[in-house]
Amino acid sequence: MKIKSLVSLVLVIFIATTLISCSDEENSESDKNQNEKIKVSVKTHKLKAKEFSDYISAVGTIKPLQKALLSSKEGGEIINFLRDKGDYVSKGDTILIIDNEILEANLLAAKAQYELAQITFEKQEMVYKENVNSEIQYLQAKYNLKQLEANYKLIQTRYKNTYIVAPFTGIIDQKYFDEGELAPAGQPILLLMNISKVKVEVGVPEKYIGTIKRGDLTSIIVKAINKEFTGKVSFVGNSVNVSNRTFPIEITLPNKGRLLKPELIAEVKIQSSTFDKIITIPTEVISRVDGGYVVFVLENGIAKSRKIDILRRTSNEVAVAGGLNDSDEIIVVGYQNLIDGQAVNVVE
Repeated sequence: MKIKSLVSLVLVIFIATTLISCSDEENSESDKNQNEKIKVSVKTHKLKAKEFSDYISAVGTIKPLQKALLSSKEGGEIINFLRDKGDYVSKGDTILIIDNEILEANLLAAKAQYELAQITFEKQEMVYKENVNSEIQYLQAKYNLKQLEANYKLIQTRYKNTYIVAPFTGIIDQKYFDEGELAPAGQPILLLMNISKVKVEVGVPEKYIGTIKRGDLTSIIVKAINKEFTGKVSFVGNSVNVSNRTFPIEITLPNKGRLLKPELIAEVKIQSSTFDKIITIPTEVISRVDGGYVVFVLENGIAKSRKIDILRRTSNEVAVAGGLNDSDEIIVVGYQNLIDGQAVNVVE
């Protein structure tokens, strides 16, 4: 009976051990399956150091290279417009004429008086040298000649001022008077602009006053005509505008086909620094945490949180000074749902 009881006990222990072992295997398999189920699907990008340029963004306005309001120094009636609004004129071309009949008559009279005085002086000088007349007669003829010469040149200048000529090559953009109207002296009659080249005027925040210099490369985007241009900074202002705390810069651009029109708005990006080789990542993959910024990288099928040091930012890209290396695989899709150490499933 004792032997039968002992055999029964051993049999019970064996059966219990077998059942526990099977239960442990089932639980282990269940845990494994559960881990497989909670893997997050992600996409990754392998990092590679590259050249990177940092830009300062600002908004500017396109202005003509040259611009002048032309007026007459001699007020009077406009008797002839030789060129019209929208016409292209060369430097020195006559654009309009102010009524100058009276000045023309005065000019002819002054010229005649001057020429007579010149002849008189020459005769007086000749006889003075022969001691025929007195010195006072000679000096009177000399000073009279100078006076009439000055008067002749003055009227000649006034007569020339009735012809309005182009001071530079450009386009007549506006006319403020028409033929037959009286144009007062000094009153603008027309607007002349040279837009064979244009300049982009930009106000840059004062914190960059020590950063930007002449010759810096720029990218100019003009959305109104859907065009992008490149140019160099041609002027950097030396003072700050107290009303908006900006300092002025200018970028000169060629204007082939005159596509760029004055007063168009331009988005300007000024290159402030360049790096030969540096790791860059998309801005959106960065998460802010206490004490800094982190991204997730892939390490042996696990998402690992990696703290990074940001060097420069652009609108959609960040240059990283530390925390990432060449060939690291950064998680670019699915990172929003990750925690450090989580298993992931990489999809194409």
